[in-house]
Amino acid sequence: MNRLALVVFLVVATLGVAHAQSVERQLDVANHHLEESRFGEAERAYRGLLATHPALIEAHDGLATALERQGRRLEAMRWLLEVGQDLVRSGDPEAGVLFLERAVGLDPELASARAALGHAFLQTQHYRDAETQLLRAIELGETSPRARLFLAAALWELGAYDEAETVYGKLLDLAGPSATAAQRSLGALRVFRGDYAAAIPLLGAALGEDADSIQLRYDLARALEGAKRTTEAIELYVTVIEGAPDFLQAHYRLARLYRLAGESGRAAQHFDRFTVLHAEHQANTRAGGRLTAQLNQGWSQYRRGDVAAAVATIERLLETEPERLDLRRLLDEWRLEVVNR
Repeated sequence: MNRLALVVFLVVATLGVAHAQSVERQLDVANHHLEESRFGEAERAYRGLLATHPALIEAHDGLATALERQGRRLEAMRWLLEVGQDLVRSGDPEAGVLFLERAVGLDPELASARAALGHAFLQTQHYRDAETQLLRAIELGETSPRARLFLAAALWELGAYDEAETVYGKLLDLAGPSATAAQRSLGALRVFRGDYAAAIPLLGAALGEDADSIQLRYDLARALEGAKRTTEAIELYVTVIEGAPDFLQAHYRLARLYRLAGESGRAAQHFDRFTVLHAEHQANTRAGGRLTAQLNQGWSQYRRGDVAAAVATIERLLETEPERLDLRRLLDEWRLEVVNR
């Protein structure tokens, strides 16, 4: 590093430290106002911080407390609800739960707050809590199909398969993307339960609405395979691999079917490819590697508002992790956003 570059580096580093210290001082001042019960001054200080640092969680938390202490509970609740939902959408559902729990505490009868909290619990894999909040939201009048999709997903994770099927089944009567999402999920659940004949028409209908979906083709191929419709399953697995050459499980299942059909050459070809991909997958899993990087990339695209690109990223990730229910749910949720935009 030459002398000029070193000087520039030191100046930039010094400015960065000074800026961080300035933010900390401003936050300390706002917190001190709050501790001293100067709630109006605390509110102004927190709002000033958020004007330049909108992602500062401590300032959001402090502002909500300042509003509540001034008797402005409705404003505080709305603030907590908005921030909590933003945190869930940006990929930090753990922090989102904390804000949304406070929002529900300020207005326990608000259905939308409980539905948002249920979604956050689902994202953090607290499935029983998710079920509790989503059921209560529906009791309070929450009518959004999304809340029912999330409830069905929580029930699936809890092993309440019949109840999950009932919730998905009620969504099939709706028109549009919610019905398609229910068809996808109910079809996948029936494949999971081994009810292949019942899964086939659902997945076929969903594929008719989204003909380019590699994941749907794979799910339908699984159902056809389970129903002993081997020739159709092989044809569909081939299209899966044409669209996604590194789809790990598709290579494995296609190899098995070719071997059972006596086509040893084709079976060996796909078993060889599966072996290579599986070794890569194991290495990436041990190291955190590409799978984590892909998921982070998807969240980054989503946060920037490029939801279509985020959907494509998660679809590629599912090529190697097709049984990941959390990724399937995330994909369904983001697809709904693309359709509704």
